Amino acid sequence: MPAVPPLLSFAYAMAVVAVHFYFVSYNMSLVAVPEALSEEPAWLVGIVVGSFGIAGMVTRPLVGILVDSGRRQRWLRFGAIGTVIAFAGYALELGPWATMVFRAIHGVSMGAFTTALLAIVGSNLPPARRGLGIGLYYSSSSISGLYGAAVAVWLFQGASLQVAFIISGVAAAGALLFGSLAGPGTANAAVAALPPGVKKARPPIFSPTALLPAVVFLAMTTPWGAINAFLPLFAEERGLGNAGLFYSFVAIAQLAARALAGAISDRFGRGAVVIPALCFGVVGLTLLSTAHSQTWMLAAALFIGLGLAGTQTAIVALIVDRTPSASLGSGMATFTMAWDVGQVIGSIGLGVLAGATSYSVVFAVCAFSPLIGLALFILRVRIPPAPAEVSAQTSNASP
Repeated sequence: MPAVPPLLSFAYAMAVVAVHFYFVSYNMSLVAVPEALSEEPAWLVGIVVGSFGIAGMVTRPLVGILVDSGRRQRWLRFGAIGTVIAFAGYALELGPWATMVFRAIHGVSMGAFTTALLAIVGSNLPPARRGLGIGLYYSSSSISGLYGAAVAVWLFQGASLQVAFIISGVAAAGALLFGSLAGPGTANAAVAALPPGVKKARPPIFSPTALLPAVVFLAMTTPWGAINAFLPLFAEERGLGNAGLFYSFVAIAQLAARALAGAISDRFGRGAVVIPALCFGVVGLTLLSTAHSQTWMLAAALFIGLGLAGTQTAIVALIVDRTPSASLGSGMATFTMAWDVGQVIGSIGLGVLAGATSYSVVFAVCAFSPLIGLALFILRVRIPPAPAEVSAQTSNASP
């Protein structure tokens, strides 16, 4: 039996720390930005919050191509610096339309940072432990959710929104520092090895190996976009307490589930995780739409966290399974576009519905989204063998 390759390396450890700091800043923004817009109508809140996703959605395919050009570190740093600038802009509190500009900068920057870092991580993980490695990577971002949003609420209630945004920018600067130590990823070596005068073939705008899996993940990111835009206002309307605790409980569920989900997907295949995770999403969104107490809201958070964690971890591993290492930038860009599109549909599209009906109706409608993703995954996304099984088959077939 061949030895299982090691998972931990210095570059991987730095990437894990970098993604943690980056998502500290992101989770703080989830409650701080809507709070800065609390006096605005729901449709305008949806547009401003959703501009983050529009900017990312428009630029993400180009980001994937640039990341695959062999300069992943350049785009990682670009994304981190742009995020710092966005938080500096939020702190100025220049009104909703100026905030929308900084939301767009934030969306583009997050696309560059997360795509580049995920491509670096994915290209260096051993196939037999890919799910576990991705699960641990995302666990680090989940830990930030345990306290990021709650700390932001504590800061703007105890000090000011400016202080909350400044601390968020400092966290993004930490992501820049540690991300710079995460290594370039294997694609750079592939580009460097090309003969003089030969250019690397440009990948398609949308990765064919990632497109359908990304649409499945969209079934969870669309409700998440609505939650990001409207949960703080929904919690205030129904007297559900500190909305930041919702994100903390989502993070608890994600932290508990990610590494386990990755290991299960390595052993039994990606579908063994995606299918139950989408079902958890349906339960959580149904609970949220009917919540009239903080306990009910936090129970919904646990189910939604399990749904997000399981779906994301297994879908990323499935895409890395299918995608050549030198094209992982394009694959990860296509995948992470699901976050952007989900933000647009969830905040802007459903913002119109929220204005015409109520936040609870929006969350009830969102509960149908994971069901659609489940049907797509079962009917259209072929579930390949787990990497460990593929390795074993290859080994047995060898002379």
